[in-house]
Amino acid sequence: MSSRKRLDGVRRSSAVLMICAFCVVFTTWALASVARADGRATDAYLDETRARWEQAARQIWDTPELGLNETRSAAVLVEILEKEGFSVTRGIGGEATAFAATAGSGAPVVALLAEYDALPGLSQAAGQAKKQAVAEGNPGHGCGHNLLGTASVAAAIAANRERVAKKLPGTIQLFGTPAEEIGFGKTFMIRAGAFKKTDVVLSWHPDDQNRVTNRTRLAATSVNVEFFGRAAHAAASPWLGRSAFDALVLFDHAISLMREHIKPTARMHRLVRDGGSAPNIIADHALGEYWLRDATGDSVNEMLGRLKKAAEGAALGTETRAKVSLVFSLREPVPNDALDAVLQRELDRVGPPRFDDTDQRFAKAMQKELGFEEVGLATKVMPYAQKNGGTASSDIGEVSAAVPLAELNVATRPLGTAAHHWAQTACAAHPLGYKGMGVAAKVLAASAIDVLTEPALVKSAHDDFMVQTKGKPYVSPLPPDAKPVAPTASH
Repeated sequence: MSSRKRLDGVRRSSAVLMICAFCVVFTTWALASVARADGRATDAYLDETRARWEQAARQIWDTPELGLNETRSAAVLVEILEKEGFSVTRGIGGEATAFAATAGSGAPVVALLAEYDALPGLSQAAGQAKKQAVAEGNPGHGCGHNLLGTASVAAAIAANRERVAKKLPGTIQLFGTPAEEIGFGKTFMIRAGAFKKTDVVLSWHPDDQNRVTNRTRLAATSVNVEFFGRAAHAAASPWLGRSAFDALVLFDHAISLMREHIKPTARMHRLVRDGGSAPNIIADHALGEYWLRDATGDSVNEMLGRLKKAAEGAALGTETRAKVSLVFSLREPVPNDALDAVLQRELDRVGPPRFDDTDQRFAKAMQKELGFEEVGLATKVMPYAQKNGGTASSDIGEVSAAVPLAELNVATRPLGTAAHHWAQTACAAHPLGYKGMGVAAKVLAASAIDVLTEPALVKSAHDDFMVQTKGKPYVSPLPPDAKPVAPTASH
């Protein structure tokens, strides 16, 4: 055979091999694309409607409202849900801004949680890397609940559209839960029976990391500690008076001393709400709000017993009367490894928010302003591990004791920054915050579809729940006569 013929043969063989290789690659890509399109249509829908969710989140951010007063914020989300065919019930648990939205019927029933309350005094200009209030002293979304509520609603709608398109059995629920910042919005809803038909709950919260969170949130109890004395003229006849403020000062000193003798995991905070009306009037009433936290509710209750003894002692020492009243009590979340695995799988698939150079420069400018290391934004998903997450308390702990629940964190603020700060308010109406919101919505929507299409997940979640709770039924921490009343504190 001539060298020319051999060369032509080699070329033809090479061409055939290239074509075959291309066919294999194309077929693999096509199958993967079909699989993604078939299983993750929720991603595509959320990408297509991104502007809608950013507008809703900004609308809630523009009108920040404190717990139990989120009238406009709740209305934004309810209007969207009703337009999408959800049936909405309002005023659950005696809370005017609580609601439940439902689509579909039958089992399984998967619920998402929306929060939308703001924090007092955290007004901040959007996208500013320095502290700059929109209106000094006004509320602001320093915990990113405008993002939280919107992402959950977007996920519920995306999942429901997929449920309808695929004719899947089951029900999608979206619970609008007010007053998370004051610790009891969900607890009153549970008492009213909101979650009785729910199989599993999926939730998320803005953060500086991308992770599935578990076994870190703390149990918490808040009490009002009041002292009642006898008024008198502070100069003309002080001997006739018995100072309630003195009693509060003495009690507060006892609590400060107690800090040395509590567990390293425990936290104690306080605020004086009433110290009297004028310096020259011996105060006949004083009031402080005290918060106790620890890794378990049992430990919190032990500290509460010590707190009550300190109040009695302060009253005895000042010849006044003490009264300790529960504001709220919430337990540490009950972990559910089966549901955690669902969220982790979808978070790994979706990946972290895709922050650009502008986002990173903004984040580093904020870190510089705060005196933090200038490391920008989280660009990875944390591997699943127990004890992932932060130690802030939440009334999702109560939900997790009533029904299986898992929680997700997605980065919506720079690394090292914290919630309940003007920095989060600024990021909650910035492109980086919206990008985190989009990731959360995709993970929640896809996870909800996973639950609808994989019946074994519900059983695994329920089995894990029974192990973790030891089969004990949920018992509300609320006194029988408790009603939702909003203080001004936040957690």
